[in-house]
Amino acid sequence: MAWLFIDTHESGHVRLAWLEGGEVLKRQEKEGRAAVLLPMIAKDLEKMKLNGVCVVAGPGSFSAVRGGVLDANLIARLKGIPLVPVPSSDWQDLEGLAARIQSGEISTAEYVAPIYDQEPNITIPKKIA
Repeated sequence: MAWLFIDTHESGHVRLAWLEGGEVLKRQEKEGRAAVLLPMIAKDLEKMKLNGVCVVAGPGSFSAVRGGVLDANLIARLKGIPLVPVPSSDWQDLEGLAARIQSGEISTAEYVAPIYDQEPNITIPKKIA
């Protein structure tokens, strides 16, 4: 039973890992926006029996955090599996995170809300020349 770790809180970086039985099965880091995340997940999703999703909710830029959190919420809801918000520091200690998951120390959530480091500027009107 594998857990998926998703981290897009840092603009331009996507981090993904598969955790199982207290161990890290696979760790990937890729340059790019959150749009590269789903193809990365799809490669391994059919091979893995997914048991839960861990996601870094931020803080980070609006587009970066929103993409990863949206994907995590969607996967957890569609598969009917647990969802766990985790701090970004867990990328540095995935083994520790895998052990905490294995031991049942981590509490789950029905929904993870993104945490932004500033207000999004999508509502500011563009100047027309």
